[in-house]
Amino acid sequence: MSGPTTFVDLETARATRGVRLVVASGIPSPWSEAAKGIFRVKGAPFVCLRMAPRDREVLGWTRARNVPAAMFDDEPARTGWAEILELAERVAPSPSLLPAAAEDRARMFGLAHEVMGEGGLLWSGRLITVHLGLETDGARGFPPMIAGYLAKRYGYVRERIDVARRRVAEGWALLADALGGREHYFGKQLTALDIYSATAVNIFELMPESDCPMLPLVRAAFASTRDEMAEVPRALVAHRDRMYGRYLELPMVL
Repeated sequence: MSGPTTFVDLETARATRGVRLVVASGIPSPWSEAAKGIFRVKGAPFVCLRMAPRDREVLGWTRARNVPAAMFDDEPARTGWAEILELAERVAPSPSLLPAAAEDRARMFGLAHEVMGEGGLLWSGRLITVHLGLETDGARGFPPMIAGYLAKRYGYVRERIDVARRRVAEGWALLADALGGREHYFGKQLTALDIYSATAVNIFELMPESDCPMLPLVRAAFASTRDEMAEVPRALVAHRDRMYGRYLELPMVL
């Protein structure tokens, strides 16, 4: 594994060749943390640039609406979890984070979409946290200003919350069944799904501040929604802890 993640400013990122990851600032965003983890596990050189909401200079450079954004040489930014993974596979083919068998790859991408994709586990959890922030005027969930901003980005309407709660429960059940009693989702091989699962669990089962330092209001928002969503299976929490103990960066640098 590589050393601590290197963060640079915008000017340095512009001048750097290779992989530059534009990531969320001050929050363990599973999408950002997974992108960092994938390149880290592969041992591929990369630097990171933090982006705060509405950072016009960085948005102007990436021409992307969201983070993470993976910039490689002069190619267009990649912001989807799957296209970032495919870029990593091209830039650093070994070790591959994709199963060798076609059927296993299809299953991995399907499960990964249930975690990382629009309408999936993480998306649904974000909707619930937004909902609570708006319904309680910030007493639970995100503070109203953040909740209002995210509501527009995630297509929040109150009528979707029951579906969102069901999607969270279904997501955990799918992952727990897929993992079974194995060390990794696909036997002995470490795949991207292991990274996606570990970074997703972080949002629902918070690590201590010493391992995952984040903005206090963000930690409070996640902690206050815990009883509104299905419990994370203990096997998935144990898997998360193994992943961070062996492969991913601790303490996290956000």
